Order: sequence, then structure tokens, then C-alpha cells
Amino acid sequence: MARDDEDGYDSKIPEGLTGTVLFPIMNATDALASIQILLETGARSTPFRHHTPSFLSFCRTAFDSSAQAIWIMSAEDRDSRRARAAGLARVGIEHAREFHNEAINAHDNKLLVMPNELYEQSKHRRQFHQGELDVLDTLPQQKGGGYTAMVRKAANWLQDNPPLHTTDLDDKHFPTIMKQQYRVCSSFTHGHSWPTDLVDEPSAMFAMMADAIATAVISAEYAIALFEAQSTDPSSGRTNYYPERLQPTIDGWRGRYS
Repeated sequence: MARDDEDGYDSKIPEGLTGTVLFPIMNATDALASIQILLETGARSTPFRHHTPSFLSFCRTAFDSSAQAIWIMSAEDRDSRRARAAGLARVGIEHAREFHNEAINAHDNKLLVMPNELYEQSKHRRQFHQGELDVLDTLPQQKGGGYTAMVRKAANWLQDNPPLHTTDLDDKHFPTIMKQQYRVCSSFTHGHSWPTDLVDEPSAMFAMMADAIATAVISAEYAIALFEAQSTDPSSGRTNYYPERLQPTIDGWRGRYS
């Protein structure tokens, strides 16, 4: 991964390729940690109140974020990884630029007036992000096709490259599982009620939650394993902060990227 960012590439896209995949992984693991807090505090304060919509929305965040990282890192060709990272970085930069553009337009039209210092800062940030986009336009870019598409692509790759640290997916078609769970969790994120038709008793609700969190954990584990396989040297003596159970998959995947 350090070589992916060589030759100044780490300064051509914000945070380099490494940062482009690391933040989504951090986002995914934070969502899982938040689920634990939600379950512990919610169930303790009000028995059997597990805040299912919030729980499943957190799972969707883990799906989305892990899939982005997996989609970028799964390519065994460096040029492809760089192009995917550049394409994903562009999405974030465009959002940042438009955030400041909307603030500036609202100020100019007297819709939401800012202090002069903030106004000047927004203009500076808009110009800065446009400069980042101009640099990106000089680089090859590959688009992921949207978050739903990246979830599907990540699931397809994982089906073809099963992990070595678990047998949970043996004889299971992970792309189907992932797509179904993504739809269920996304429905709660967007406020659609159709998944409630699948729940005819409390145990069915808990089964839905269990399927979602299992898929979210697996997705995050795969993203972490891919990151560690490409970024760590087993002979460096580095302290590892990932679960030891992931080591067989990390070791197994490391060779294809060395």
C-alpha cells in the first residue's frame, strides 16, 4: 500500500490511496461499536427496546463503508487500485465543494448570512476543493457506480475469494445474502416500512437483526483483512490491533499484493 502512494500519488488525491480506504474502514468499525452501545444501553433502560431501525441503519453504514474499501483494495493491479481510489475520492470532494457552494450562494442571496470570516473561509475551501478536482482530472479514474453497485461488487469478489479465518459462509451465496441485507437495512435508513411485513413475531425481528449484524461484521472483517494484507509487514514487529482470528486470511491474501 505504501507503494500505491509512491511517486507523489499520496498528494494527488486527498489522504492518498491509504487514507481513501482507511476512513471507510474506521467508519464501518465505529458503526459496529455504536451498535454495541445501542444494545447495551437501550435494552437496559427499557427491556426489549432494541431500537431496530437505528440498529439496521448502523448495519447499512457498515455495509456501505466496508464495500468502498473492499472495491478499491480487491483489485490486484496497482493502476486499478489507484484509479478506483481516485474515482471514489472525487465523489467526496464534489460533495465538499457543493457544501461550500451552497453556503456561499445562500449568503449572496441573503438566505442564510454568515459572518464575513466564515464567508471568506467558505470561498477559500470551495476554491481549494476545485483545485483538488482539477488535479484528479489529470489522473485515471474508475467509478464505482454508486454505493449499491459497490456493495454488489464487493460481495461478488468475496464470494470468489473466501476468507481463511471463518467457515461461516461455506455453502452460502454471499452476494445474495449481502444484497438482501442491504435492501432491508436501507429501507429503515430511508424510512420504508415494507420489511415489517417480514416480522410476524418478536423472534422474527431478532432474527432479522441477527442476520444484518452478522453480514455487517463479516463485511468489516474482510475490509480490515484486505487493508492489513496490503499495509503490514509480518516481520516488522508491529503491534497489531485487529482480532487475531483474522490472521489466516491476512496471511493468505498478502501474497497476491506483495
